[in-house]
Amino acid sequence: MRASRLITVLSIVTLVGLACSDDTTGIPAGLEVFTATLNGANERPNPVTTAATGTAIVTVLGNLLSWKVDVVNIDSIVAGHIHHAPADSAGGVRLNFAPPVTGQNFTGTATVGSATVADSVLAFMRAGNAYVNIHTQVNGGGEIRGQLRKQ
Repeated sequence: MRASRLITVLSIVTLVGLACSDDTTGIPAGLEVFTATLNGANERPNPVTTAATGTAIVTVLGNLLSWKVDVVNIDSIVAGHIHHAPADSAGGVRLNFAPPVTGQNFTGTATVGSATVADSVLAFMRAGNAYVNIHTQVNGGGEIRGQLRKQ
């Protein structure tokens, strides 16, 4: 009797294990992840002296680009974008984040969102020629910047 119970329990455990042994990780196939570390020293053509810093996470699935940019100790955000240019140059805006205007010494999420983008934007990112830039009232040309790198 004990042996039959043991065999039944082991059979159930085996069946449950087989039912749960898929290979999915919860991450969609084809998802690309890009990150950037933002600071004033990365600004081009003129680096900015600032205490502000930030991090950006940008994901791509098909042509859907999603982003989250967190900042620390930044004053009066007025704009944010993905630009097209290599790390040593300034370039044109390719995607507007439209972050809400913030006050002084802001720490938190500057912008989060998603948009469908053209293949050309994705090509710039994949080639390492795209950066995230956060603009402020004082530094309208950009306060902090970080080059997007594929992870």
